[in-house]
Parts: sequence; structure tokens; C-alpha cells
Amino acid sequence: TTKRPFVTLKSAASMDGRIATHSGHSQWITNEKSRHYVHQLRAVHDAILIGIGTLLKDNPRLTARLPGEIPRNPYRIIVDSMLRTPLDFKIFGSDGGERVLLATKSHAPEKLAPYRKLVKDILILPSNNLGQLDLEELMKILAQRGITSVLIEGGSEINGSALDNRIIDKICFFYAPILVGGRGSRGMISGEGVNSIDQAVTLTDISIRNFDDDICVEGYLSSRVDGNTSDLQS
Repeated sequence: TTKRPFVTLKSAASMDGRIATHSGHSQWITNEKSRHYVHQLRAVHDAILIGIGTLLKDNPRLTARLPGEIPRNPYRIIVDSMLRTPLDFKIFGSDGGERVLLATKSHAPEKLAPYRKLVKDILILPSNNLGQLDLEELMKILAQRGITSVLIEGGSEINGSALDNRIIDKICFFYAPILVGGRGSRGMISGEGVNSIDQAVTLTDISIRNFDDDICVEGYLSSRVDGNTSDLQS
């Protein structure tokens, strides 16, 4: 089996499973203690992966900022198949882009040129018939670069793609004591999904903790692939 990083999927939702309202508003669903724990998660992972949708909506730095500690900057991986990332976004600013990897399907030199000045490297990946990048191939490339653990902080599309590609080893889901509703509001995971409940992915070794009124559920996917390289599964 080809070794690949240990992948944790982090998401935050209302009690009815919504990560944003029908208008796209999502900050902040969870409380300050939950967000502090997210920074702890960032600090123990080699890389953070984000999709272009979440990047455009939130313009995050994706650094690990913990009180009293020097900010730790994991690799930040942008999954952007069409190269839509604005060149002046915060993700490029905290360390001059030296820890940013850009994953895309674009081969156009004129489109790639301005990004080459901003990021550590550009990873050209194959895509499926929907234009989605091959995340399994991305994980293999990251493993070759010595990255042993990845924290996915994306929206429902990148989360769904990660599940469909079976690259997730662990989930860390936060639930806030609110109800959002709305036909057009986003759930935690989209993608192709499964056709019947008996095909659903099973979670094991589940743990539940509270951050004040927020609930954090962590568990491991029973279908996770053996041979990954991180000790985060302990």
C-alpha cells in the first residue's frame, strides 16, 4: 500500500447539521473555546488543506495561533482547480507563501506565472469529469514530500470529495446549540455520497467532549486505509 498522510476532517455545524445559512453566512458557528481547540489541531498537523470555495468566502490565514506561543505555520494547501485564488489573500501573507502549496489542474503558463512568485510550489493534478482534482493522488504527492498529517478545513464540496476519495482517517465535528434550517443552507458533506444506508461509512472509537455549550465529536473511519504515516491516530 502506498503510504499517505493521516487525514483529519474538521467541520463545524449547527445542531441541524448546517455549516452556513442559505445566504452563505457562517462566522461564527462555534464558540471561542472550540476555535481554540481548532488552533491546537492545526499545531499538531503538518498541513492544512482548504478548498477554493471556503478560501474565497473566509479569506483565512490558516496559521496555528495559540496564546503565549509562537504561531506555528503548517503547510497550507489550496485546492483550486481553476486558479481563482486572489493574489492578495491573507494566506500568502503570514510567511511570504513559503509554506503554501497550490493544487490545480491548470497547465497554462500565463495563469501559473503570478502564483509561482507567491507559493512554495504548484502541484498539477489530474481531475475527473466534473473538474474535481484527484485528492488521492494529492495525498501521495504530499507523502513523498514528507507530510505525514493533513487537517482538512473545507466546505461541503471539498469534504464530500475527500469522503468520495476515501482519504479521511478521522473526523472532528463541532456542533453548536443553534438551529439554522433553510432549503439552500449547506450541510457538512456533499459529494456523491452513498446510495443506501448499508453503504454508509462507519465511525469507530468515538469520543465526545464539551467546549462550554458546543459539542465536539471525534471518531475514526472504519474504512480508513492502512499504511498511512502519522501517529495522530493514537
